[in-house]
Amino acid sequence: MKTTLGGLSFLSFTSLIEQVQNDSELKKLVVGSPRKRLRELGIKIGILETGPYNALTDVEGVKVGQTTIIKGKGKGAARTGITVILPHSGNIYEENLYASFFNLNGWGEMTGIAAIENTGLLQTPIFLTGTYNVGIVHNAALKYLSQINPQMGVTDEMAHPIVAECFDDDLSDTRSRPIREEDVFKAIEEAKTGPVEEGAVGGGTGMTAFDFKGGIGTSSRRTKGNYTVGVLVMANTASREELRIDGVPVGRKIQGYDYKPGNTKSIIMITATNAPLLPFQLKKMAKRVALGLAQVGAISHPGSGDIILAFSTGNSIPRNSVVPFHQIRSVNDFWITPLYQATVEATQEAILNALTMAQTTVGRDDNTAFGIPLDQVQSIMKKYSW
Repeated sequence: MKTTLGGLSFLSFTSLIEQVQNDSELKKLVVGSPRKRLRELGIKIGILETGPYNALTDVEGVKVGQTTIIKGKGKGAARTGITVILPHSGNIYEENLYASFFNLNGWGEMTGIAAIENTGLLQTPIFLTGTYNVGIVHNAALKYLSQINPQMGVTDEMAHPIVAECFDDDLSDTRSRPIREEDVFKAIEEAKTGPVEEGAVGGGTGMTAFDFKGGIGTSSRRTKGNYTVGVLVMANTASREELRIDGVPVGRKIQGYDYKPGNTKSIIMITATNAPLLPFQLKKMAKRVALGLAQVGAISHPGSGDIILAFSTGNSIPRNSVVPFHQIRSVNDFWITPLYQATVEATQEAILNALTMAQTTVGRDDNTAFGIPLDQVQSIMKKYSW
């Protein structure tokens, strides 16, 4: 649970104590370093205004739910979880949305994308988790969808759940596969609009980014015409020397906080908008997410799974409609540039929020991923006359 004091964001002391497994030295380090979102540090990306929550949930109807799993210490430590995105407030299987995806670098998995490419439709919630949990989450998602849609797979066509992953092996004993069916159901049941927890939560619990603690991050932008673009990422990507904040080479300037890099990492990025866009336009939106990733310095390493999904709530497509034509709207493609700008800006800030909000985490084999030092970030930005 997150609370605020004087405009600063904190995780509850209960969560912190559980997180550091009663290690007194680490308690001092973590509790003494409250985490902040990028804008709380006085750093703003781009020129467009954010939505009220500066989150994916600023797109009306979108909900986010998370289950965080922190168990044990040492060799068998589990630092993992599930983040779920419900694309609208209704039944997504019955009321589909237009969607598309872009595979920037495919050393990773996102199930269900073949169906999206074939139909241009999003028919299920979106789940983010660790690599070894994909099968468990997929199975639980199918059970959930079958329970609320008993005709699915019987008299009606089968749905293909969207489950995306990053490898959280540096901090979590992935082979123990600690996620259970009830953990997935809990994330769905607790999904809500409003503020979204960030950092070492949900699917991002065991993730690292730019050689610091990473995880879940989100941001949004608003354009003229009352359109909103929201982005949510599960950041587990890149190396420290690559990190740039608004063009400033912050990663190369940070001192200390030694971290032994593990396996090449990945990042899953989800973008949503209420602008009425068609699948081919959403494909182009997804590509602009990749531009936002590049602007924070990531170069998409060969072993990285950098996969992007974009969807629009601007048109609802009834699954069983028997009408010969759908009445749909679409933004004129020559007027789409503000949405591109919103996407690039929100992606950068979502990734950076994942970094600045993630607290130091001790995981498997006592591997430690440090939260990026916020005081150094502020100092470096000031030196560059930001």
